Amino acid sequence: MNRISIGLGEYRVGRAVDEEWTIYGLGSCVGLILCDPGRRVSAMAHVVLPEHHAASADEPAKFGDTVVPFLLHEMSRLGARREAIYAQLAGGARMLSFSELPDIGARNVAVVREQLALHGVPIVAERVGGTHGRTLSWDVRHGVATVKRVGAPAEVLTPQDYVFEEVAVVWRSYS
Repeated sequence: MNRISIGLGEYRVGRAVDEEWTIYGLGSCVGLILCDPGRRVSAMAHVVLPEHHAASADEPAKFGDTVVPFLLHEMSRLGARREAIYAQLAGGARMLSFSELPDIGARNVAVVREQLALHGVPIVAERVGGTHGRTLSWDVRHGVATVKRVGAPAEVLTPQDYVFEEVAVVWRSYS
C-alpha cells in the first residue's frame, strides 16, 4: 500500500486506490475526511486555522471556512454526488492551556462543523478536543479511518455501516 503524508494546509482528493493518507501530529489542527462511498471518491485535508486571510486565497484546505466548499467542488469534478458525501474528523485539541490564549483547536472544530452543516454534509464520526495530539489515517480503497494517540492503540473511527460494502461483509463474517 502506498502511504502518503498530508502536511499543514495540504489536501488530497481521489478515487479508491491502494493508498493510505495520513496526517501526523494533529494538535489544534483538524484532520477532515469527506467520502462518497458509492462513487468511491474521497478527500482529506489538514486544516490549520479557522478563518482565511485575503493573502491566503491559494491555500483553501488550510482554513476551516474555505476547506469544505473547496473539497466538495474538487470531489464533484471526480463524479462525487453531494447528497452522498459524509464527513469524519479528528484533532482540535487544546495544546496550550494558557487562559489568555484563544483555544484554536475548539475554534477550528466549530468552524469546520459549521461549514459541514451549511453544505449539508453529515458527520458520521469524530474524535476532537481534549489535550492530546492524534494521527489520522484514511484507507482510501476500503473507506476506513483510524485515529492513534501517543501511547494508545489505533482506534477505528469509521462506523461499520460506513465502511465500503465488501469490507463490511468480510468484517461481519469474523464477528
